[in-house]
Amino acid sequence: MKVMQLPERSLLRCAHRVMADPVRQWIATDGTPLQVVAAGRINVHEGPDLHDVAVLHGGEILIGDAEFHARSSDWHRHQHATDARYRSLLLHVVLDEDDTMVQAARWTLVIPTDDVALAWQHLRRQRLQPDVAVEELQHFAVLRLLRQTADASAHLRRLGREQALAAMAAQWAERYERKRRRPSEQIDPKTLAAALPASALGRVVLHFSQADPAQILAMLDRAERDRISNEGAALRREVLTNVILPLLCAVASPAQRVVLFQWYWTTRAVHPYGVLRRRFPEQSQDQVWQQQGLLEFLREHGQRATTCGEAIRRYGLDPTVEFLRAENRP
Repeated sequence: MKVMQLPERSLLRCAHRVMADPVRQWIATDGTPLQVVAAGRINVHEGPDLHDVAVLHGGEILIGDAEFHARSSDWHRHQHATDARYRSLLLHVVLDEDDTMVQAARWTLVIPTDDVALAWQHLRRQRLQPDVAVEELQHFAVLRLLRQTADASAHLRRLGREQALAAMAAQWAERYERKRRRPSEQIDPKTLAAALPASALGRVVLHFSQADPAQILAMLDRAERDRISNEGAALRREVLTNVILPLLCAVASPAQRVVLFQWYWTTRAVHPYGVLRRRFPEQSQDQVWQQQGLLEFLREHGQRATTCGEAIRRYGLDPTVEFLRAENRP
């Protein structure tokens, strides 16, 4: 199959699917390393092809629009250079950079045509659409971590690190107690929360400022192997994801935060959630971010869909700076 002969709208869908893998590391044409943590929404109207694309660069998540072309020279052929709607693009996504002089966006990504061909084969085979499109699921995963980190930042400002850890753990225990469906469980979430500050995971939070970014993944892996109380691995992962990770994001340096995002987007889930399996039987729960995105979707369900850009505006400048720009704390 000759990929470049496909209609441009079909090529856009294929490139969008390739970009939607948040684990993949990209190198822009100027040599900048990037990670596309949310591929954005395909725009069916006039203007840039993708809205609310989220890119991780240097410890920051940047939100913006992207334009797709089969060839970079199409930028001039489509007369985008004189169109005000295209003046602040985050990404120019192309399959063939046939004109290296085009400066359409902050960064240019070249999508390999072999990956586009595989995406096209998958799209042709696909019969059922998932309950939540992958780009929306990624948005909700980003939104959930942003919301939790904003909450952690507020606790840190008011209480300091040790007491913020205790407060976040107590909040988690209260939520878990309300939602669990098995009263016969031998695990007391309040006891677990009380034991957290003295545990290996708790010590990670208290001493994270000195952590070498190159050692963070190994450090989290070691700490997660040690029991907090008498819980199993699945519940310990719950605590790490919903209590420890937001606190670490709130105190991390830019270099440390890059590694924390890597953990969030690459860590496999311990087990599927029953409530998600019942509600989204066709949706994958293989990764932590997929579960977190589905949980946030359920939290927002019944309301108007929230995009990354809208979420940032909702939370305001201060918590957004805390989350996206990794302000250091003593």
